This record gives sequence, C-alpha cells and structure tokens, in this order.
Amino acid sequence: MIRPPPKILFVSHDSGRTGAPIGLLAFMHWLRANTDYRIGTLLRAPGPLEVSFRELGPTVTLGCSLLSRSYLGRRLRRFLPRDVREETGKIRRIFKEGSYDLIYSNTMTNGGVLEALASFGVPVITHAHELAYWIWRSGSKNLQQVLAHTTTFIAASEAVRENLVHAHRVSEGKITVIYEHIRELPSVPTVEEKAVARRALGIPTGAFIVGGCGAEHWRKGRDLIPQLLLALRRNQPEREFHFLWVGRPGNTEEEFALHHDLQRAGVAEYFHATGEVENPLRLFLAMDAFALLSRDDPYPLASLEAAALELPVLCFAGGGGMQEFVRDGHGFAAPYLNLDFMASDIARLANDPQLACQTGQRARAKVARESVLDVTAPRLRAVIELVRLSQAGSTTREDGKELGDVHRR
Repeated sequence: MIRPPPKILFVSHDSGRTGAPIGLLAFMHWLRANTDYRIGTLLRAPGPLEVSFRELGPTVTLGCSLLSRSYLGRRLRRFLPRDVREETGKIRRIFKEGSYDLIYSNTMTNGGVLEALASFGVPVITHAHELAYWIWRSGSKNLQQVLAHTTTFIAASEAVRENLVHAHRVSEGKITVIYEHIRELPSVPTVEEKAVARRALGIPTGAFIVGGCGAEHWRKGRDLIPQLLLALRRNQPEREFHFLWVGRPGNTEEEFALHHDLQRAGVAEYFHATGEVENPLRLFLAMDAFALLSRDDPYPLASLEAAALELPVLCFAGGGGMQEFVRDGHGFAAPYLNLDFMASDIARLANDPQLACQTGQRARAKVARESVLDVTAPRLRAVIELVRLSQAGSTTREDGKELGDVHRR
C-alpha cells in the first residue's frame, strides 16, 4: 500500500530576520526540494520573510492588523481587549482545512497555538531555540501548554537540552539535539573584499574590528560594548580597536543608555552600528573577530555565519550553547561577563595573525561538519519520520530505543 505524502503544518512565532525563522525557512526549502511533503505555514506575526514562506505553500499570518506592523502598534495592542475565541477558531479552521498529519512548532513560545489544535490529536514536534530568558518571558501558561502538547523536542544545543531537562523536567528520551544551521557555506573573503567592506564603513585600515550582531538589547549584551572597548584600551592602549554592530537597534531608552555610556567613556568614535540589513554577511567581511556578548543565547545563527567566514568567535561561558562550539580550539570562551578576560583574548588575536587565521579555519571546518543545511536537514527529517510513523503519544521505536537516543550528539 502506497502511503500518501505527509502534510505538515509549520508554526513560526513570526517572520522576522532572526535565527529561528531564517533556519526554519531554509529547512522548509530543503524539504520542498528533497521530499514529497506537503507544507503549510502558520505565522503568528507578519515580517519581512513572510513572502518567502508563502512561496512554499499555503500560509496564514495572524495579527495582520495595522497595529501589528509597527513597534508602537504591537506595544499598544497588548493593552487592548482580544477575542481569544475568535483567534482560536481561526487557527482551528486553518488546520482542519489542511488536514495536516503533524505539527512542527518552531519555538517554545507557541503554546496558545498548540492548545488550540490539541483536540485534533496529531503529534507535535517543538523545535526549541530558547533558553531561560525567552521561556520565562513567554509566561508560565505558555510553557505549560508547550510541555503538555509536545510529542518530542528538538533542542538547538546541549545547553537547550539541559535547560529542558533540569529546569522543566522534560524526559531526556523526548529530546534530540540537532545544532542550528546556515543554508550553505559562503566563500572565504579575499583581502581585497575585506578592505572594500572596511572602507565602506569608514573604519581606518589598521584598526582591529570586533563584530557583533543581534536584534535585542539585554539578552544580546549590546550594553556591554562600551565596557569591552574600555577593557581593550586598558589591555593594549597603543592599538586601535573598533566595534561593529549589525542588527536592529533597541528602543529609545536602550539607545539613549548605550550612546550615553559610549560618550561618557570616550569610546563613541570606535562604535559603528548599521541597523538591520537584508544581507549581514557583506558587513561581516569587515570584521577581524566576532564577539558574542549574549547573556542567554542557545546557538546563534550569526555566530555560525561569522565562523563560516573564518572569523574567530568569542563568547561567555554560561551564556548559552556557543561555548559548545568554541571548545577544543574552535574559538574562545571567557568567564561569564568577564570583559577583561575577553579583551585579553581579542588582543591575542590582534597580535597573532597566525592564531587568528588557524582559529578561524578550524571554526569554518566545524560549521561545515555540523551546521550546514545539508548536514542538519536529513537529521531533522528523520525526527519527523520517526514521530509521524510512531504510535500516537509514543516516542519509542520497535527496537526499544527512545527517539532522543537516535540523534544524540
């Protein structure tokens, strides 16, 4: 008997240019090219990637009112009455019309959607890209809904797995660790390409440029940049260090606080911010190293993109999953929030081009082994197949091994 192709509903918390939606979109493209899966998408909010999701199959976007299309509007909407029954009805109609066999929920923040669809009784895969901060910020009710309705979890790093197990009592057998991915390995930039990128930013030729990237403030550690620049000045006063930040700015108060500190510390001229761009890699070309200042980051896509360009990556131990990547000579991990320690590592890279080159090469090779789409997508698909073909509510195979054992790193 020939089985009909499976129908999967992918649920994304939004369609912005952040790691989780970008990674999901790449995986869905791979499924479209390499399987007969029939795909539908439910986006909880509009964004710049919405058109790309629609190209892959039926797509419905919640929150399409004018209030959803600006930061101020989204803030105001929180204080307006909402008809929860109407939203739940819309979600259920989407699912019923699509007759989906499985739900692939791409974050730990989609509890309300999973609750609305629970009565259909289909298995749910939750791809967890979050650590403590976003799980806390999404609320205890959301967490309860996600835990209640998820058949199996995919964790974006060992740090995510450990948080699920130890903080939220998820059975280890329900979790598969599959690292985040980039779509493909970019070419290594030439000396001339790097020089052109630097000139476009107006940064002096001899400066050592440390880069960072992100769309948030506290979690991404952007407020630490003035202190890092001061630590670099203390460590090596004769050397000129600049910091380049690529990504959406913070709110008015956050921007004021950051620039206040930069000015008062006397390092404002060494800080450069580009805002959100469609292709951040062209700006990464100007960097000499990538500093992940995040306090709570599962396995950030931007760090993988930087490593793929042979940039040495630095992070904080205890700040998320990236310390898993940089161990064994693939980068550097400073004690949590120890900026003097991180500055010392950056100074070593600036003074030892051979160390910087070798570290960058090892980092790129690790991305190629573990974190490109052609490596991760078959493993993600294997989880889908195991869940889809198992008995409802069961995560064990016929040979008795639990799902989490199949792809554990």
